[in-house]
Amino acid sequence: MPRASQSRRFALPLIWLPALLVLMPVAVVAWRALLPAGDAWDQLVDSRLPGYLGHSAILIVAVTGLAVLLGVPAAWQVSAHDFPGRRIFEWALLLPLAMPGFVAAVAYVDVLEGLIPFYVWVRKHHGIDAFLRVQEIAPWVFATGVLAFTLFPYVFLSCRAVFAREAAGSLEAARMLGAGPVRTFLSIAVPMARPAIAAGASLVAMETMNDYGVVSAFGLTPLTPGIFRVWTEGHPGAAMRLAMILMAMTLLFVGLERWQRGSRKYAPDPAEQPLVRRKCGPAGILLAWFVCLLPLLPGFLIPGWRMARWAWQSFDGIDWSGHLAAAGNSILLAAGAAVLVTLGALVLVSGRRAFDGRSLLLAQRIGLLGYAFPSALVAVGIGAVVSSLAATPGLGGLALSASTFGLMLAYFVRFLAVGIQPAAAGLETVSPSLHQAARTLGARPLRALVEIDLPLIGAALACGATLVFIDVFKELTLTLVLRPFDFETLATRTYRLTGESRIPEASVPGLFMVLVSLIGLIPLTRLLRRSK
Repeated sequence: MPRASQSRRFALPLIWLPALLVLMPVAVVAWRALLPAGDAWDQLVDSRLPGYLGHSAILIVAVTGLAVLLGVPAAWQVSAHDFPGRRIFEWALLLPLAMPGFVAAVAYVDVLEGLIPFYVWVRKHHGIDAFLRVQEIAPWVFATGVLAFTLFPYVFLSCRAVFAREAAGSLEAARMLGAGPVRTFLSIAVPMARPAIAAGASLVAMETMNDYGVVSAFGLTPLTPGIFRVWTEGHPGAAMRLAMILMAMTLLFVGLERWQRGSRKYAPDPAEQPLVRRKCGPAGILLAWFVCLLPLLPGFLIPGWRMARWAWQSFDGIDWSGHLAAAGNSILLAAGAAVLVTLGALVLVSGRRAFDGRSLLLAQRIGLLGYAFPSALVAVGIGAVVSSLAATPGLGGLALSASTFGLMLAYFVRFLAVGIQPAAAGLETVSPSLHQAARTLGARPLRALVEIDLPLIGAALACGATLVFIDVFKELTLTLVLRPFDFETLATRTYRLTGESRIPEASVPGLFMVLVSLIGLIPLTRLLRRSK
């Protein structure tokens, strides 16, 4: 057998391994969902499922709509107008990405408790029905606001990339025909950016479906916390079916985004003059500041300031040993996941280049699916896998409550796409002729990868590893469900202390998470500068 054929025969299973690991939790959940679930499922359908679905739909629509209303005007202001502070807002509007939603909820949960005098006033002047209605609506308002103010940068980023490249011809034509700034924005700019708006909105919708910390902090029960509630009640079959429903909702949003992107496309003429920012007058400056500060204040500045103040006030009583132990666990998990994800992404993208073929392109695309999987589905799927492995003779150490095996596997499945994208983009900048020349001179694929490709894509791999580190560092849902017994990270510690109403103590690990997450914004700010 020729050496090339033999190498391909042994390499293909290894290259496909990361993709198969990504498919594993979905396959497990789908298989378990088809099995009889007993009376628990019938009772769930009759009593709780309509509430889970209704709450999820309301939350997704409200959060996505508010995020679009915040992100699109902010992106237009920093792209189309020149005003004092614009360069600061260009990167400052990304800061809410460093504020995990459940950490921001810590800063606002006591505000919800402070509304008791307002509830009493409503009860006194408007009756018991209004009192109950206000108490029911207030958590929805806070949860929707926290999620939208921390997730709107997804819409801002996607629209910013479009507005920055937008051609000026159509906009100038609209102005010459008498269209004002508002009409030009609504009639020309927004339709051009509609695919980008759909892409950002779909990301916001999927992150909202994945959220566990914010909705739990404010006492809401959409589908994700409902899955974990059914799971902890001892009904895994019913939990698997709920996870498949959540997966179907995710696929619906992904399909809508692809349909929107495919049916409405706009490509500016390269020969046309690019968009030139227009100087703002006094009224325009005030409007631009208002549009940019409206999401930035509640999304980052106010919760950051409140947590910093609480941390300072409780500095003498801080449990440094507990916080440091949780920080060490977070760093170890995030670093381990970053290494595993980077290796898996490198195997996929480099294997596809070395052994070109449609099957390997399919494997790479399957690897990208993990980020679209709901965290609840990954958690219950990996939990079932690890529990089965733990029941196998000789593998008892992999029990869900006794090791980090399930956690690392879940992180790998969920965040492999974060590592694949930079690695694939880095390899695209390397001429294939360099790799082919090494192969022609007798170098095997592995040697060509190590000596030719890796030195050239090292920066891209480091960028992907950094993003994975940040995502895992602040991950709550997977960690909360799959963590070993008596094992805390900064995310789970912040969540636990908040649930115990020890908010000043929860501010310290929450602040540390925000500071570390700010590192992940560096690649994004560089990307924005490069897109100018």
